[in-house]
Amino acid sequence: MLIATLVFATQDGLSRYLAEKYSVTLTIILRFWALAAGISLYFFLFKKSRSLVFSKRPLLQILRSSILVTEIFVTVYSFTIVGLVATSAIFSSYPLLVVIFSYFILKEDLTKLKFAIVLVGFLGVLIIVKPGGDVFQMHSIIPFIGAVLFALYGVLTRMASFSDSSYTSLIWTGLIGAFFSTLIAPFYIIPIEKSDIFLMLVLCILGIVGHFVLIKAFEFAEAAVIQPFAYFHLVFAGIIGVLIFNESITWPIILGSSIVIIAGILSYLLDNTAKNLKNFAILLKLYLTKPAINFETLPGSATPKDIKKLILL
Repeated sequence: MLIATLVFATQDGLSRYLAEKYSVTLTIILRFWALAAGISLYFFLFKKSRSLVFSKRPLLQILRSSILVTEIFVTVYSFTIVGLVATSAIFSSYPLLVVIFSYFILKEDLTKLKFAIVLVGFLGVLIIVKPGGDVFQMHSIIPFIGAVLFALYGVLTRMASFSDSSYTSLIWTGLIGAFFSTLIAPFYIIPIEKSDIFLMLVLCILGIVGHFVLIKAFEFAEAAVIQPFAYFHLVFAGIIGVLIFNESITWPIILGSSIVIIAGILSYLLDNTAKNLKNFAILLKLYLTKPAINFETLPGSATPKDIKKLILL
């Protein structure tokens, strides 16, 4: 996950440079073309993987992919207007927005404690933008819109996971993005300087590698374990912003980002603790109802559901 966040932060830095020199639209077009090419090469060359392109909820896939395309346009544009550091700091609030959207869309539980954590996190966002200060302008709403769109995309992706695999969602994301990019490409394609062709290729490769590493990360560990490491993106983006683009990291950004990150991690820990307590309660109930089972002989990967099946044999 750390590798994925470093790759995406580097991609963001390159996107800012190329978007300022050429255009946001051209940069995004090339990113989605490369992602679609990488997906096609990886999946369609293998017969067993070709069936993954078929979705049980195609309209949902189109909606979530379209939202992601819009979010990337908004965020890259924000890099050129607000800056890499400030944009990444405000954007880091998206996990808190996921909690709100999950409550209304997925009907997930939202306890008073979790809601309080979310409010504290948004207080951190206000500290970053400093109402009445330098950062708080009309432009400050741009990265927050990006965070809202990405949070909505994340919730819809979770909804899609109920019927489609993560690979299917990735395929649709790349293909839909490439489709929209191709529609507008004739209006934005311009000659690229020879010195920048290599950077464009690196940008495209980073996009493919980043998504691949991210998928592999979620294959090896649960989302609740991995997700807190996503905040390292802010650290890497801050380093790139300072060293490459001569941006400054102010105390309000440090303090506000810290509050947002702590609130986000607490939110995930709260979810994880609730799941562990629920599993413990199931195990305890099963143990009390049928103590003859030797739980010590069970594999460490056994879940309460597996144990329940064993008891019912």
